[in-house]
Amino acid sequence: MIAPLRNIIVCLDHTNMDQGLIENACTLSKIAGTTQITFLNIIKDFNLPDTVIKEFPDLLDKALEERRNEIHGLIEKHFKCDIQTKIDVRQGGETKEILKAANDFKSDLIILGRKKVSDSVLSTRIARRSPCNLLVIPEGSKLKFDKIFIPVDFSDYSSLSLKRTLLLTKDLKSKIYLQNVYNVPSSYRYSGKTYEEFAEIMKGHGNKDLEILIKKAEVQSQELLPVTTLDENGKVIDLIIDTASKKKVDMIVMGAKGRTATSAIFIGSKSERMIRINDSIPLMIIRKKGAVAGILETLKDL
Repeated sequence: MIAPLRNIIVCLDHTNMDQGLIENACTLSKIAGTTQITFLNIIKDFNLPDTVIKEFPDLLDKALEERRNEIHGLIEKHFKCDIQTKIDVRQGGETKEILKAANDFKSDLIILGRKKVSDSVLSTRIARRSPCNLLVIPEGSKLKFDKIFIPVDFSDYSSLSLKRTLLLTKDLKSKIYLQNVYNVPSSYRYSGKTYEEFAEIMKGHGNKDLEILIKKAEVQSQELLPVTTLDENGKVIDLIIDTASKKKVDMIVMGAKGRTATSAIFIGSKSERMIRINDSIPLMIIRKKGAVAGILETLKDL
């Protein structure tokens, strides 16, 4: 059973992206069944000698309070939703504190911003270990849900992505593209078929599997549209981004997978590459419910 995104954490970074993140959190909360949003900010460069801290013991407390007041002002100005909000300002390492907050609040979703010029290190680290779903919003993006793109490999993870998307858009007339990327195995030569003939066979199987998936889906007002794409160069993620960009979609939704059920959480290589190279389309990484065992061990490692 897919639950609504009731508890959301929005990671503010004290830059000009904060306004957009606050506004986008409001937009998402209106359709996601959200009941509480925590606006989280990490002061990470507060390194002072012990002697200075001893001389000025309230220095950190004053810095945290000042940051809370700044965030409160931004929320008052830009958050136009009637949903309970909370401000949490912490000092420490970004990755560790974000993961701790997600664990503390039993969050359903973490929202991160991504600068246009970015190495995406923080997003990748959080995605690898997050105990919940993750939404990465590129700088300047405004969340919409008219067109959503889901890469499909017919695994439990892509099925989960579709279910989450259908729940999120249940009251909307969204177009949801389901893309299956297929390739031609090198062993095709032993079939007696040409490369082109075998490619058509693989495409046909992909189309049939998409038809079955669409028939089983609990669609309400949405429209599901199948897309099959041949990968000739082993660059699946590049093909996904290229196709999604051409269709001018508003969001890409991908499933993540845990390394094991009892260890720290990691994502697949395709999802990780998507986070690294996609800098223009909001990306939601869907985490399998219950795959959070090991989060405390992960925090210890960090």
